[in-house]
Amino acid sequence: MRAFRLACVALPFTLAMLTTTAPAVQADPSPAPRQGVKCEKHGQGDPATTVPAIGQTWALNYGDNTPFGPGPFAGTIAFHSATEATLVVTAGTNAGLTQEITFKTTRLRECLYSLTWHEPITGSYVTQAQDYTLHRVHSSIVLGTQFIQISGTFLRVE
Repeated sequence: MRAFRLACVALPFTLAMLTTTAPAVQADPSPAPRQGVKCEKHGQGDPATTVPAIGQTWALNYGDNTPFGPGPFAGTIAFHSATEATLVVTAGTNAGLTQEITFKTTRLRECLYSLTWHEPITGSYVTQAQDYTLHRVHSSIVLGTQFIQISGTFLRVE
């Protein structure tokens, strides 16, 4: 019985000592911003709900061999207002497809926005994180019964 009590006390104490003496691990620093984008100087309207790209066109490149098929998948998004944009697929199986969308925006932090929309032609529901500092885009797409996540580059073209 004494051995059992000793184990009940000693084991947690030993584990606590081992974990507190483990060396600290630091995460890698975030990559340096590209092109020094200053988001607060690019937009119009409420910074909490307005992307800093109104009146601009941005290119999205998701690379090769995405869930949409072999080869590249890329497009552009032209922001007309705080809620309206035009999407054009420039490379991939749906190259040439153009859709007018209405979107909602949430500012996650300075230069990082989450947009949501429904694509009327494809029927897709999209949530997209646009990082105007690191020039990255992360998209979560519901297409029928498929859930697709893709990431790529996000660069201003106009």
